[in-house]
Amino acid sequence: MHRFPGVPTDAALVAALQQRRPGAAALLFERYGSYVERLVVRVIGLDAEVPDMINEVFARAFERLDQVNDPAALKGWLGSIAIFTTRGFIRDRRSRRRFLGFFSPDDLPDVPAITTPAEVSQALARTYQLLGSLPAEERIAFALRFMDGMGLAEVAEMMGVSIGTVKRRLARAQARFSNAAKRDPILKEHFSKDERWEAL
Repeated sequence: MHRFPGVPTDAALVAALQQRRPGAAALLFERYGSYVERLVVRVIGLDAEVPDMINEVFARAFERLDQVNDPAALKGWLGSIAIFTTRGFIRDRRSRRRFLGFFSPDDLPDVPAITTPAEVSQALARTYQLLGSLPAEERIAFALRFMDGMGLAEVAEMMGVSIGTVKRRLARAQARFSNAAKRDPILKEHFSKDERWEAL
């Protein structure tokens, strides 16, 4: 694989991608693959389609390089595409995934195996089941804020909305999730011990 001299800035990387320089696409994935994976997993959980979605995010990014207004903000731009992709996945799990030859599935990183106590794994799985009942916009806001720990401004930027809109979505999501979790035999004990859901 072609290697760039030194460590190029994001702006230089965007220029190389737009020029279709050899190795630029691989460097983009090397630099931000784990970041995109983290966002996707935070929103949808450890779903079997995570590798497909990561591939889709980078395929879309590669198609839209001419839309990068601020090359220095490449990471946030990729994050927004990741959120847009997960939104579509949530709204229609049966939507057909495109493979545009950006990377083959074999080149994508494996979703890491998480070894946690059985009760924690069970609670996490149940959490995502409950989140699955939320509208897509509320679920994404909730996952980014409470499961990934993003600040309100960052969530708003990722979702392309105002902080006020994010707060309203979080309030609705929190109310729905709280009501369901308090009635859930698996989550109610964990919920009572975890105050982070209460903080907007």
